[in-house]
Amino acid sequence: MSDIFISYSSKDRPWVDTFAKMLEAHGWSVWWDRNIPTGGSFNQVIRQELRTASCAIVVWSEQSVDSEWVQAEADEARKQEKYLPIRIDGSDIPLGFTQRTFQSLVDWEPGANHPGFSQLLKDIERLVKSPPRRMEIGLKPWWKRVHPLWFVTLPTALAAAVVIGLMLWSIPARVQVDLTTERIEFVVDTNQTQGNPRLGPLDVRSVAIEKFTAMTFEPETLEVADPSQYQVETDDFPPTAWKPLTVIGSKKAMLAAKDSTRHPRVTVEGLNRNEQKTFHLDAMAVAPGAHVTLETREGKNGGLNEGLTVKIAGQEHVSLSFREPLKLIASHTELRGPADTPFQRYDELTYRVRLPERASGIEVNASSDGPILSPTFAAGQSTISIFIRIPVTTLDFTKQESSGERVSALTGEGTMTFPDYPHLGTIPIKKNEAIGLEQLDRFTIQEISLTAKASGMHLVADGMAKQIRTKDSQIPVQHRLTALDALWHNARLAVVFTIITAVFTASLGAYRLWKEFKR
Repeated sequence: MSDIFISYSSKDRPWVDTFAKMLEAHGWSVWWDRNIPTGGSFNQVIRQELRTASCAIVVWSEQSVDSEWVQAEADEARKQEKYLPIRIDGSDIPLGFTQRTFQSLVDWEPGANHPGFSQLLKDIERLVKSPPRRMEIGLKPWWKRVHPLWFVTLPTALAAAVVIGLMLWSIPARVQVDLTTERIEFVVDTNQTQGNPRLGPLDVRSVAIEKFTAMTFEPETLEVADPSQYQVETDDFPPTAWKPLTVIGSKKAMLAAKDSTRHPRVTVEGLNRNEQKTFHLDAMAVAPGAHVTLETREGKNGGLNEGLTVKIAGQEHVSLSFREPLKLIASHTELRGPADTPFQRYDELTYRVRLPERASGIEVNASSDGPILSPTFAAGQSTISIFIRIPVTTLDFTKQESSGERVSALTGEGTMTFPDYPHLGTIPIKKNEAIGLEQLDRFTIQEISLTAKASGMHLVADGMAKQIRTKDSQIPVQHRLTALDALWHNARLAVVFTIITAVFTASLGAYRLWKEFKR
């Protein structure tokens, strides 16, 4: 004796198998013709089970509507007042059985919440007089809710979505820049693995030093000139104007600000200035994290590249090393150290200094936004190398006009290329065209040099940049490398990606189809 009798067409056996198992999972006993004992009379067993069952579910489908057996069983169930019709496809129920309400299970799936199946459970409970076992019904995993045929076409849809995503995804690209500018601003990379980058060495006529709190040096000899004996005609002092100074104690001398209302300034020159010869300034170390600004200076007569202004912010100490005797022209400073220091009432004094070979240098203690070094180069120098191999995290090629607006500092034509992706071509850079390189990684200035005939500093740089922009007049242009470019021009990576996508989705679809046919 069973709670439920199921009448169906044998062609619907896979569906009925799943349906019967779900009813049994709710705690009811189910009989259908797969349960006929071996050797039993087919007609006799069916009649017996239909008579003793509490309810009879008739499964109407395209196959069962024409089955005489199903119609006979449905008629008998109706006579016994235990007839519960369901429909599992779009077929029409035979005319003799349309007077009763049926439940549509056309889109029913095991484990899913379905209104027709829920009502059927209530009808069964009414006839069986036994409530169904409570089951947790939730949404099936997405791969079971999607029709298997979709998995066959999924590679195409997935490929289209991936292509669109790759087109919108900007990735860092290695870029090489070659340009000419009158101003460069950068920050030295703190993650560099080698020694500190160095400015110079330089052969100069003079170096002006500003934005400092103190300059300390250890002179071998030290003299000061009497300001009253200055000769305008020769722009120099006669031999009688020089007064020797004696350094006592630690034998160190210091030039410091005379008061806080005036900015001190010291100009370093060679002692043979009248012959316009240069003196040698050794390479100067620049600390990681320092904010460096380089700007060219025009000559007094409009000549190009007579000098350079170097601002180094974020570095407390700067060491300047010289090899020749020097002349120090100090403004708004006072000399501390010598026992007898005459002429301190003057705002500007000139000193002659000979530094010992063992310590031929000047230590500059910088202020919060300095120091500022302004070397002036001798005429006739063909090429002056300023920096080589300096890793940076930011680059700026703009300057500020008198109106306060930031404009391009480029003074000549240049190029920008992508060495790893030559198909992107060469991007020409015009004079006065704005260029922006942002989100730099492993970016290195290979060289900054200065030539007498050039219109500015020549810069060659190379590294990774994610944001690359140029702007000519008012039209900004973004040059970027998308993930699609990188994938498209890497044949091996593209093939592997395609194979993985196609094999995964096709395998999943084939498995679902196999499960459907097996059921």
